[in-house]
Amino acid sequence: MIKIEKLNKYYNKNRSNEIHVIDNTTLDLPDNGLVTFLGHSGCGKTTLLNTIGGLDKANSGKVIIDGKELTRKTSGKIDTMRNAYIGYIFQNYNLIESMTVFDNVALALKMIGISDKDEIKERVNYCLESVGIYQFRNRRANALSGGQRQRVGIARAIVKNPKIIIADEPTGNLDSGNTIEIMNIIKSISKDKLVILVTHEKEIAHFYSSRILEIVDGKVVNDFVNDTENYLDFQLENKLYLKDMPVAKSLDHDNIKIKYYSDKENDLDIKIVVKGTNLYIDTGGKFSIIDENTNIQMIDEHYNRMDKSIYEDNTFDYQKHLKENLVPKYTSIFNPLNSLITGFKSIAHFKPIKKILLLGFVLASMFLFMAVSNIAGISNIEEKDFLTTHTDYVTVTNGSRTQAEYDKIENLANIDYVIPGNSIVSLKMPMNDYYQTTTAMADLNGSLASRDLLTGKDISLGELPKESHDIVIDDMVVEKFLKAKLGETAGINTKEELIGRTIKIEGLEDFKIVGISKTNCPVFYVDPDQFMFILTHAQSGDASNEGIMESGEYSMDEGTEPNSVRDMVFLPDEYILKQGTMPDEKYEVLVNYNNRYDMGIGKTIDTKMNKQKLMVVGYYETKQSIDNYFVTADTIKTDFISKQKEITLYSKDTSALISTLEKEDINYTVNYDKDRAAHKERLQKSMKASLIAACIILAISLLEIFLMLRSSFLSRIKEVGTLRSIGLKKIDIYRMFTGEVVAISLVTSIPGIALMYYILDNVSQIQYLENQFMVTPNIAVLSFALIFIFNIFIGLLPVFKTMRKTPAAILSRTDI
Repeated sequence: MIKIEKLNKYYNKNRSNEIHVIDNTTLDLPDNGLVTFLGHSGCGKTTLLNTIGGLDKANSGKVIIDGKELTRKTSGKIDTMRNAYIGYIFQNYNLIESMTVFDNVALALKMIGISDKDEIKERVNYCLESVGIYQFRNRRANALSGGQRQRVGIARAIVKNPKIIIADEPTGNLDSGNTIEIMNIIKSISKDKLVILVTHEKEIAHFYSSRILEIVDGKVVNDFVNDTENYLDFQLENKLYLKDMPVAKSLDHDNIKIKYYSDKENDLDIKIVVKGTNLYIDTGGKFSIIDENTNIQMIDEHYNRMDKSIYEDNTFDYQKHLKENLVPKYTSIFNPLNSLITGFKSIAHFKPIKKILLLGFVLASMFLFMAVSNIAGISNIEEKDFLTTHTDYVTVTNGSRTQAEYDKIENLANIDYVIPGNSIVSLKMPMNDYYQTTTAMADLNGSLASRDLLTGKDISLGELPKESHDIVIDDMVVEKFLKAKLGETAGINTKEELIGRTIKIEGLEDFKIVGISKTNCPVFYVDPDQFMFILTHAQSGDASNEGIMESGEYSMDEGTEPNSVRDMVFLPDEYILKQGTMPDEKYEVLVNYNNRYDMGIGKTIDTKMNKQKLMVVGYYETKQSIDNYFVTADTIKTDFISKQKEITLYSKDTSALISTLEKEDINYTVNYDKDRAAHKERLQKSMKASLIAACIILAISLLEIFLMLRSSFLSRIKEVGTLRSIGLKKIDIYRMFTGEVVAISLVTSIPGIALMYYILDNVSQIQYLENQFMVTPNIAVLSFALIFIFNIFIGLLPVFKTMRKTPAAILSRTDI
């Protein structure tokens, strides 16, 4: 059955502490019988047994089982052979403590491809009956005594009808009574199977063995066929043979009969009281009381040595309840579904302290989601976060700030319209819907753009502008207004409530919001004829340009009087030209008739436009109490241009416009690129600290997950060693722990991410923090995927490390 050729194994090979634990061993073992490796502790007998059984590897030599070489094969092929040929009985039982007796034994059948539940049930129950443990089939393994556990181990070894049984010190942890019972079962098995036994008990070996190999320092020094006709002089600890007691006395008085036996003479002073059905004994503290409830037997005979009759009557039908001609074939006991189910069951059976530790996974998931959300938030650049003007606007530097330069640019090819300045304004929307909000005004910031750019498809609410003072606001401006909740006090909470509302610009006729566009630009679409009126009267949305007063009135040069300079179109209808002429040229001004003594016609006044003093050409008179200076539109425009650092250009064909500017050697900036770059620069300044904080949180969270998963694995390494030792392949170990890691991830990560999602979703409503976190389903899925992948990798990392070891090496760990 088994051939061993020149087998060698070393510990610490080529080192100063090298041990030659199997020394050039060659053996030929039969098809049946009880072959015993006998020797003192540390002689190498267990290592030889493990190497033969595929639990350990040799450095050289061959192990051949039924004509097939076991050595020089991959671990997977070795496991396949072990499952087909070998059953294992261990000194420490190696049962799965959390599983029932039945399930421990059934596991061996499932691993050789038997899946029929009735067949498994009948076969397992038969084996449990054969070893006298059937009544405990539904009890968990950790609730059994040592002798009972070893019987379960024997049932597991024989249930699959292997050709070979290897038994490593099977009675090492048992009392004398259980030792004999277990050895009787093993001996009966050896009638039909090859049983390789390791023991250091000579009496047991010489009584039960059919062949004995004595091993000293890794070498077989004696190999002989044993005489099984001998006797076993083995005194059982639980049996007292009364006739062998040197002291025997009796007391027979009236109805009282007492027999006294002792292994020596004693001075006794014992009080015995019988009350009802109770017996009270007072020994004065000299003796321990043992009653009939223990397994101690008192036999009124002389001790007799045991002979082979004690095991010859044991029989076992190895084929019963198994299919005829069954060919064992390794079958995985884990698939994705039952691995996951097993994982959930494993979590359900966690001890309370371990379940509390699962809260750590929940917290780690929360902080990881927060870190990912934070990184995504500060890294995500959306147009709404940086756009300040129309996406197609291009700006050029207003170097000389002259009308001539402006006209030159305006007349270039591929330009549809030009706006002096950066086009950004702040418009005021009254919110006087209620008495309490009579004076309330909301500031709407955006860029001016021509309403001619709009089509019906661009309007999401309302309609296209028709009148000169109709205005369409883009959804990007509206979203900022609503998100800031500026209109809550006036009950403005929806986009629809903005349609029809008034925009007030001091000194101008009211504008009316007639529609909301969806062009993804922070823009006010107005009549281009209104550009200069709005620019010169509305509050600037950008402090980088000069010349716009917060009061809403156009400014004058430094040192001028506080009279308002206005366009002639704003002269009251009922005015009277009292004297002189109307302004027709630049820098000509019409003043109130009341100023005729201080400001003579043809004379200049201190008020300057484009750094030039205005010259009076006439006087007006009106019923209104105004003292404005009225000039031509060109004067207003020229002065406004002189105060702007840049000029905004729009073209339907931006590429053509850029080509024109480059051809004319004019420096330009694409607003979209400029705004994006400025936003990125701002982000980079704040991103470093945020990224460091997020990465620290992420690292702590992942470290916590790693430590908990590693701790979980180490607490189950005995179970791993047990499963590997009985033939479970590495891939099934990976599947088992993958299922548990997936179950833990689902149970902890989903609630953790969901909770943090809710918290951050509310936090991000605060305008100051809206760009700090990206709270979306995609980020939640990404976070879960990150946790899931990390959990799988980290959860299996200690498994990978352990799976590199042989089953014997895993079981030999001192920390399990």
